[in-house]
Amino acid sequence: MTLFESESQYREKATIWRVFSLLPLYAALAGGHIWRWFAINIPMYLGTGGEFTSDIDILARLYDFPRSQEWIYRTWEVKVSLLSKDGTARSLKSGKITRTIKQLRAYREFGSPDVSLLDIYLCEAGFMSQNVFPPSSLKDAITAKIAELSEDGFGYQLLPFEHGKDGDVDVGLLAISPNGNPLLTTFNILPAFPFRPRDPFARLVHRIDQFFEQLPDRSHNHNKQIVFCRDCRRLQLISMREGYTCPNCQSNLILQS
Repeated sequence: MTLFESESQYREKATIWRVFSLLPLYAALAGGHIWRWFAINIPMYLGTGGEFTSDIDILARLYDFPRSQEWIYRTWEVKVSLLSKDGTARSLKSGKITRTIKQLRAYREFGSPDVSLLDIYLCEAGFMSQNVFPPSSLKDAITAKIAELSEDGFGYQLLPFEHGKDGDVDVGLLAISPNGNPLLTTFNILPAFPFRPRDPFARLVHRIDQFFEQLPDRSHNHNKQIVFCRDCRRLQLISMREGYTCPNCQSNLILQS
């Protein structure tokens, strides 16, 4: 089964996994900064006493060297929609912007200093050869989100990409580069208005930092991602290009709830 055809209840996690298996898709999230690590689907309750029960879809530790000596932490809430090759959109969730804003506010209440919505658009094979991005089917939804997100100072990014199809298998990658750089594949619609990190977010990233810094061969880990296995209750560092099972207990990390 291709990613575009994947089951809706697993599509978001599977899509995030696919993004982080492909450098041209996830490198753009660093915004031109050096990244120390990316962490995926991290529960807020880790090291925070359980007051917050949501997950952070994507969390990054970035470095603005040489302009600053301080680390930058950014978080993204991810939403996934489908674009058919005829230009029509599915699973837009355009009527759920109020719920999305509530989720983003929870990130901020948790202490995250830089919060953005990342709308990922899975394009059916053939979409990009027949349509421009964004197609007319998205314009009203995007306009409405810009208005809502800007009021709270949340960032907003769009990431469309397409795979070719060979039977039931994805092949290749087509991604749009707004600036001509093949590693700039996100549309940066709104910048987030950043704050200083606060607890319990600061405690969570301290725990993740400690986990990462004690790993051997850190210089070879920049293309691996940090995940949390809910079955063995451990942070893990894995390459999403190489699979989706926990290296400790072999659990399927995408299927974990």
